[in-house]
Amino acid sequence: MKKKSNKKVKRHIKWKAFFIFLFVVIIITSLVYYFWNLPIKNIYITGNESLKDYEIIEIAGLKDYPKMNKYSNKVIEKNIKELDLVDTVKVKKNILGKIKIEIKEAKVLFYNRNNSTYVLSNGNETIEGNYIGVPFLINYVKSSIYERLVKELATVKQASLALISEIEYAPSMSGDIVIDDTRFLLRMNDGNLVYINLVNIDRLDVYALSYTTLTEKGTLYLDSDNGSVLFQKFET
Repeated sequence: MKKKSNKKVKRHIKWKAFFIFLFVVIIITSLVYYFWNLPIKNIYITGNESLKDYEIIEIAGLKDYPKMNKYSNKVIEKNIKELDLVDTVKVKKNILGKIKIEIKEAKVLFYNRNNSTYVLSNGNETIEGNYIGVPFLINYVKSSIYERLVKELATVKQASLALISEIEYAPSMSGDIVIDDTRFLLRMNDGNLVYINLVNIDRLDVYALSYTTLTEKGTLYLDSDNGSVLFQKFET
Protein backbone atom coordinates (compact mmCIF):
# COMPACT_ATOMS: atom_id res chain seq x y z
CA MET A 1 0.00 0.00 0.00
CA LYS A 2 1.47 3.30 -1.10
CA LYS A 3 1.75 6.14 1.34
CA LYS A 4 0.28 9.48 0.36
CA SER A 5 2.92 12.13 0.11
CA ASN A 6 2.12 15.58 1.57
CA LYS A 7 3.45 18.21 -0.76
CA LYS A 8 3.98 21.70 0.58
CA VAL A 9 2.56 24.40 -1.69
CA LYS A 10 4.51 27.59 -1.67
CA ARG A 11 2.45 30.76 -1.96
CA HIS A 12 4.13 33.52 -3.88
CA ILE A 13 3.03 37.03 -2.88
CA LYS A 14 2.79 39.39 -5.80
CA TRP A 15 4.57 42.26 -4.13
CA LYS A 16 4.41 44.52 -7.14
CA ALA A 17 0.62 44.33 -7.32
CA PHE A 18 0.39 44.77 -3.55
CA PHE A 19 2.50 47.94 -3.57
CA ILE A 20 0.48 49.37 -6.47
CA PHE A 21 -2.72 48.70 -4.55
CA LEU A 22 -1.27 50.25 -1.39
CA PHE A 23 -0.11 53.30 -3.35
CA VAL A 24 -3.58 53.80 -4.83
CA VAL A 25 -5.19 53.52 -1.39
CA ILE A 26 -2.78 56.10 0.03
CA ILE A 27 -3.44 58.50 -2.85
CA ILE A 28 -7.21 58.17 -2.50
CA THR A 29 -7.03 58.60 1.27
CA SER A 30 -4.81 61.65 0.90
CA LEU A 31 -7.19 63.22 -1.63
CA VAL A 32 -10.21 62.56 0.59
CA TYR A 33 -8.39 64.07 3.57
CA TYR A 34 -7.32 67.08 1.46
CA PHE A 35 -10.81 67.83 0.18
CA TRP A 36 -12.43 67.15 3.54
CA ASN A 37 -10.20 69.68 5.28
CA LEU A 38 -9.72 72.15 2.42
CA PRO A 39 -10.63 75.67 3.55
CA ILE A 40 -12.18 78.27 1.29
CA LYS A 41 -9.35 80.39 -0.07
CA ASN A 42 -11.06 82.77 -2.47
CA ILE A 43 -14.63 83.96 -3.03
CA TYR A 44 -15.53 85.59 -6.35
CA ILE A 45 -18.90 87.34 -6.75
CA THR A 46 -20.26 88.57 -10.07
CA GLY A 47 -23.49 90.23 -11.20
CA ASN A 48 -24.24 92.22 -8.04
CA GLU A 49 -24.74 95.97 -8.37
CA SER A 50 -26.80 97.15 -5.41
CA LEU A 51 -25.83 94.31 -3.10
CA LYS A 52 -22.42 94.51 -1.44
CA ASP A 53 -20.00 91.59 -1.49
CA TYR A 54 -19.86 91.43 2.31
CA GLU A 55 -23.67 91.18 2.51
CA ILE A 56 -23.67 88.16 0.21
CA ILE A 57 -20.71 86.49 1.93
CA GLU A 58 -22.20 86.98 5.38
CA ILE A 59 -25.67 85.62 4.63
CA ALA A 60 -24.13 82.73 2.69
CA GLY A 61 -22.34 81.64 5.88
CA LEU A 62 -18.88 82.13 4.36
CA LYS A 63 -17.73 85.09 6.45
CA ASP A 64 -15.05 83.12 8.32
CA TYR A 65 -13.94 81.16 5.23
CA PRO A 66 -14.95 77.72 6.55
CA LYS A 67 -14.07 74.36 5.02
CA MET A 68 -15.27 73.84 1.46
CA ASN A 69 -17.46 70.91 2.45
CA LYS A 70 -19.23 72.66 5.34
CA TYR A 71 -22.07 73.83 3.10
CA SER A 72 -23.27 72.33 -0.16
CA ASN A 73 -23.83 74.53 -3.19
CA LYS A 74 -27.59 74.21 -2.72
CA VAL A 75 -27.42 75.35 0.90
CA ILE A 76 -25.30 78.39 -0.02
CA GLU A 77 -27.69 79.29 -2.84
CA LYS A 78 -30.68 78.95 -0.51
CA ASN A 79 -29.04 81.24 2.06
CA ILE A 80 -28.25 83.90 -0.54
CA LYS A 81 -31.81 83.75 -1.95
CA GLU A 82 -32.98 85.12 1.40
CA LEU A 83 -31.76 88.53 0.23
CA ASP A 84 -34.76 90.33 -1.27
CA LEU A 85 -32.78 91.73 -4.19
CA VAL A 86 -31.53 88.34 -5.38
CA ASP A 87 -33.44 87.06 -8.39
CA THR A 88 -31.23 84.06 -9.23
CA VAL A 89 -27.95 82.72 -7.81
CA LYS A 90 -25.52 80.01 -8.94
CA VAL A 91 -22.65 78.70 -6.81
CA LYS A 92 -19.63 76.86 -8.22
CA LYS A 93 -16.65 75.33 -6.37
CA ASN A 94 -13.30 74.04 -7.61
CA ILE A 95 -10.54 71.86 -6.17
CA LEU A 96 -8.29 74.84 -5.47
CA GLY A 97 -10.50 76.21 -2.71
CA LYS A 98 -12.24 78.82 -4.86
CA ILE A 99 -15.96 79.59 -4.78
CA LYS A 100 -17.68 81.55 -7.55
CA ILE A 101 -21.08 83.12 -6.83
CA GLU A 102 -23.05 84.36 -9.83
CA ILE A 103 -25.83 86.77 -8.88
CA LYS A 104 -28.68 88.19 -10.91
CA GLU A 105 -30.38 91.04 -9.09
CA ALA A 106 -34.06 91.86 -9.31
CA LYS A 107 -35.06 95.26 -10.70
CA VAL A 108 -36.47 97.90 -8.40
CA LEU A 109 -39.80 98.72 -10.06
CA PHE A 110 -41.28 101.43 -7.83
CA TYR A 111 -41.66 102.72 -4.30
CA ASN A 112 -45.05 101.96 -2.79
CA ARG A 113 -46.10 104.87 -0.59
CA ASN A 114 -48.98 102.83 0.82
CA ASN A 115 -46.69 100.54 2.82
CA SER A 116 -43.32 102.36 2.46
CA THR A 117 -41.56 99.57 0.58
CA TYR A 118 -39.59 99.16 -2.62
CA VAL A 119 -41.27 96.68 -4.96
CA LEU A 120 -39.00 94.36 -6.95
CA SER A 121 -39.37 92.48 -10.22
CA ASN A 122 -39.19 89.12 -8.42
CA GLY A 123 -42.30 90.03 -6.42
CA ASN A 124 -40.42 90.77 -3.20
CA GLU A 125 -40.75 93.98 -1.22
CA THR A 126 -37.95 95.53 0.79
CA ILE A 127 -37.45 98.46 3.12
CA GLU A 128 -33.67 98.26 2.72
CA GLY A 129 -31.72 100.67 0.53
CA ASN A 130 -32.25 104.11 -0.90
CA TYR A 131 -32.78 103.92 -4.64
CA ILE A 132 -32.62 106.98 -6.86
CA GLY A 133 -34.71 107.40 -10.01
CA VAL A 134 -37.50 105.07 -8.90
CA PRO A 135 -41.15 106.02 -9.57
CA PHE A 136 -43.59 106.33 -6.66
CA LEU A 137 -46.93 104.52 -6.55
CA ILE A 138 -49.06 107.14 -4.84
CA ASN A 139 -52.45 105.48 -4.30
CA TYR A 140 -54.10 102.18 -3.50
CA VAL A 141 -54.40 99.46 -6.17
CA LYS A 142 -56.64 96.45 -5.62
CA SER A 143 -54.68 93.24 -5.15
CA SER A 144 -55.54 91.51 -8.43
CA ILE A 145 -54.50 94.54 -10.49
CA TYR A 146 -51.49 95.19 -8.25
CA GLU A 147 -50.09 91.71 -8.91
CA ARG A 148 -50.49 92.23 -12.65
CA LEU A 149 -48.85 95.66 -12.41
CA VAL A 150 -45.74 94.16 -10.77
CA LYS A 151 -45.61 91.34 -13.30
CA GLU A 152 -45.98 93.65 -16.32
CA LEU A 153 -43.57 96.34 -15.08
CA ALA A 154 -40.95 93.62 -14.61
CA THR A 155 -40.84 93.32 -18.42
CA VAL A 156 -40.14 97.05 -18.90
CA LYS A 157 -36.56 98.27 -19.26
CA GLN A 158 -35.03 99.91 -16.21
CA ALA A 159 -34.17 103.00 -18.26
CA SER A 160 -37.85 103.39 -19.19
CA LEU A 161 -38.95 103.11 -15.55
CA ALA A 162 -36.45 105.83 -14.64
CA LEU A 163 -38.40 108.28 -16.84
CA ILE A 164 -41.46 107.99 -14.55
CA SER A 165 -41.91 110.17 -11.49
CA GLU A 166 -45.26 108.94 -10.17
CA ILE A 167 -47.68 106.10 -10.85
CA GLU A 168 -51.36 106.66 -10.08
CA TYR A 169 -54.04 104.03 -10.42
CA ALA A 170 -56.68 105.67 -12.64
CA PRO A 171 -59.32 103.26 -14.03
CA SER A 172 -61.17 104.49 -17.10
CA MET A 173 -64.75 105.31 -16.13
CA SER A 174 -67.98 106.23 -17.89
CA GLY A 175 -70.18 107.55 -15.13
CA ASP A 176 -70.28 104.77 -12.56
CA ILE A 177 -69.27 102.11 -15.07
CA VAL A 178 -65.65 100.91 -15.18
CA ILE A 179 -64.46 100.65 -18.77
CA ASP A 180 -60.85 99.67 -18.10
CA ASP A 181 -59.75 98.76 -14.57
CA THR A 182 -56.11 98.27 -15.62
CA ARG A 183 -55.39 101.89 -16.55
CA PHE A 184 -52.76 104.04 -14.85
CA LEU A 185 -51.73 107.68 -15.05
CA LEU A 186 -47.97 108.24 -15.19
CA ARG A 187 -46.39 111.57 -14.36
CA MET A 188 -43.16 111.70 -16.31
CA ASN A 189 -39.95 113.45 -15.27
CA ASP A 190 -40.06 115.55 -18.44
CA GLY A 191 -43.41 117.08 -17.48
CA ASN A 192 -45.70 115.00 -19.69
CA LEU A 193 -48.60 112.88 -18.47
CA VAL A 194 -49.14 109.39 -19.86
CA TYR A 195 -52.24 107.22 -19.64
CA ILE A 196 -51.43 103.55 -20.15
CA ASN A 197 -53.01 100.22 -19.34
CA LEU A 198 -51.41 96.89 -18.51
CA VAL A 199 -52.18 95.41 -21.94
CA ASN A 200 -50.04 98.09 -23.58
CA ILE A 201 -47.34 98.40 -20.92
CA ASP A 202 -44.64 97.54 -23.49
CA ARG A 203 -45.23 100.98 -25.09
CA LEU A 204 -43.25 102.49 -22.23
CA ASP A 205 -40.06 101.21 -23.86
CA VAL A 206 -40.63 103.41 -26.91
CA TYR A 207 -41.50 106.52 -24.92
CA ALA A 208 -37.87 107.69 -24.70
CA LEU A 209 -37.45 107.36 -28.47
CA SER A 210 -40.73 108.94 -29.55
CA TYR A 211 -42.07 111.37 -27.01
CA THR A 212 -39.39 112.95 -24.82
CA THR A 213 -38.49 115.29 -27.68
CA LEU A 214 -41.97 116.80 -27.96
CA THR A 215 -41.71 120.58 -28.24
CA GLU A 216 -44.92 121.03 -26.23
CA LYS A 217 -45.95 119.33 -23.01
CA GLY A 218 -49.22 117.54 -22.65
CA THR A 219 -50.99 114.24 -22.10
CA LEU A 220 -50.29 111.10 -24.10
CA TYR A 221 -52.91 108.38 -24.31
CA LEU A 222 -51.09 105.08 -24.84
CA ASP A 223 -54.00 102.95 -23.61
CA SER A 224 -55.73 102.63 -26.97
CA ASP A 225 -56.44 99.10 -28.19
CA ASN A 226 -56.17 100.05 -31.88
CA GLY A 227 -52.54 101.16 -31.66
CA SER A 228 -53.24 104.84 -32.19
CA VAL A 229 -51.71 107.47 -29.92
CA LEU A 230 -53.54 110.62 -28.93
CA PHE A 231 -51.56 113.64 -27.71
CA GLN A 232 -53.33 116.56 -26.07
CA LYS A 233 -51.19 119.53 -25.14
CA PHE A 234 -51.68 121.35 -21.88
CA GLU A 235 -53.74 124.51 -22.04
CA THR A 236 -51.73 127.67 -21.48
